[in-house]
Amino acid sequence: MVITKRHAEVLRKLYENSGEFSVEGWSDFDRETLWQLELAGIARPVGVNLYDLTFSGSILAEMIQEMVENGVIDIGSWKDSFRWIGSEIISMIRYSKSINSEIRGVYKEELEKRGFSKDGKLTQYASTLDEIYETSHPRLVVNSSIAEALKKMPEGPGERKSLPVKGDDLLQLEAMRLIAFSVPKSDIYSLTGLGQQIKAALLKGFVVNDELILDELVLDTVAKVYQGRKISEAEREDLMERGIMGFSGELLPAADHLYLAWRIYREGPYEATPSFQISEDEIRILKTIVELWKKNETNPEIYPDHKQIEKELSEDWKMKDYSIKLALYNLEGFDLIRSEEYRKGSKAVLVYNLTNYGKEVLEDRRGKESEISSTSVKAITMTKKEFASPNVEWYEKARKEGLVSDSAPTKSGKLYARLAVEVERKPLVTSLEMRVLRKIPYTSGVFLEDMNLTEEELIALEKLESKNLVEILPTEVVVLTKAGQMMKKALSGVPVGIGTPVTPIVIRLLQAIRKVGGTYVKENRIRIKPENWKAIEREVGVDPETFNDAMLLAKNAKYIGKDSVTEAGRMLLEAVDKLAEKEYPWIEF
Repeated sequence: MVITKRHAEVLRKLYENSGEFSVEGWSDFDRETLWQLELAGIARPVGVNLYDLTFSGSILAEMIQEMVENGVIDIGSWKDSFRWIGSEIISMIRYSKSINSEIRGVYKEELEKRGFSKDGKLTQYASTLDEIYETSHPRLVVNSSIAEALKKMPEGPGERKSLPVKGDDLLQLEAMRLIAFSVPKSDIYSLTGLGQQIKAALLKGFVVNDELILDELVLDTVAKVYQGRKISEAEREDLMERGIMGFSGELLPAADHLYLAWRIYREGPYEATPSFQISEDEIRILKTIVELWKKNETNPEIYPDHKQIEKELSEDWKMKDYSIKLALYNLEGFDLIRSEEYRKGSKAVLVYNLTNYGKEVLEDRRGKESEISSTSVKAITMTKKEFASPNVEWYEKARKEGLVSDSAPTKSGKLYARLAVEVERKPLVTSLEMRVLRKIPYTSGVFLEDMNLTEEELIALEKLESKNLVEILPTEVVVLTKAGQMMKKALSGVPVGIGTPVTPIVIRLLQAIRKVGGTYVKENRIRIKPENWKAIEREVGVDPETFNDAMLLAKNAKYIGKDSVTEAGRMLLEAVDKLAEKEYPWIEF
């Protein structure tokens, strides 16, 4: 949705002539404006040259009229290029709602001059606009002009000034929610998840020309095929003509992207902003594990346990406040390595192997051990949402780390964006991270500046974000994710003094107890039978010393009681289950 001066004036004209209103004789300029309002789900045709406002359009027009009458806005004084409402305004309002409608700094200024904030708080008009945006459903009409614009436009994130598309085509794209701009002043653009998938379909052979357009009906037909529903012969011919279906009835490459576009359009957009992070030292650990296993081929006394990894790295270890042991936990928490029992004669030790994800990261970082930050990864993943684009600082950081180039993710950027979604997290939570987690309100956000974090705590906060337990919004507001809320609740009773309240091994232990012991629904308990402990230990798959350490930690942290998993332990498992939930599987270009 985008409303400039000309859109507001047309809305007022329609509102003042309530009911079916004839636009016969309107200029091409006004008709183009009306078309953009139609695409946004604000206006609708009801006959030849007859238009009316939709329900959402009526509410928006009423709000505009009231704001004018109350002197809140003066449309006549606006410049023609003034964006009264755009994706960046919707973003700022949504972000502010997460912190009890409070606004600060430049965001406050931008909303105030639009009548959406006063005295540092959102106005009722902002709440009404948010409801209008939520209830209005845009149309999807991709004609040849829009198709060509999408094909030549990098998917972003990129600088607005570099956009190859301008004017009415750009307004149409935003009206259909195919493109979004950054807060506070729309400096950075990105195609939304819906926009990216339609662009991908066009690049993979989907045909749009003067006679064939892409609209909602085409997406509905594609969905029928994927859902196994019968389509008519006319629909089959239409799909073949558009490059979606082959002569033998097989679906062509563009179809996958169109089906995902249908899901986003009909079932709802992506909501999460998953992230990922790995430090220089952790990259060196991955490399060291591979090197030690290589040496093991000729010397069985060499293997990558904690002691030998530490021996290789301790002299050059840079993270002085973050031990190698914690880094190993963290890598396992991101599913980059897997710890398991290794038998050397009668001796059992804990060793580490790279997972397939770990191998991918090591290959990508070969010859470049620079870190990958949570901020840079989310600068890419957030573009899949409906109205979000990274701010300038995040975009610049992603460029500096090599994740974005020429207004599109690089090969590395796509890798870490994918890992952010795919990896099955069993996160490490240190005592410092737990302390930071406890500073974030359970149901509302908090301004980062109000948290008064030390440099160490800021690093811990970024680690929490990379674990998808918190999200730092572009307005510098920190919120807990749903998994973060569960984790905070699980950790609420952990005694002071426990250095690592949550480790991947403890999570594996609780998951093994749930699997072997079973859940008793009536009792809402996961019970532990004495005879099951050996099976639980085998399921965890670590050496006896590591298993016993995990048991001790689980008891001290109050995750395990005498004969069952406690409420805190069950909540920890629920947090891990929530982290494992996925939205629609993303299909890359």
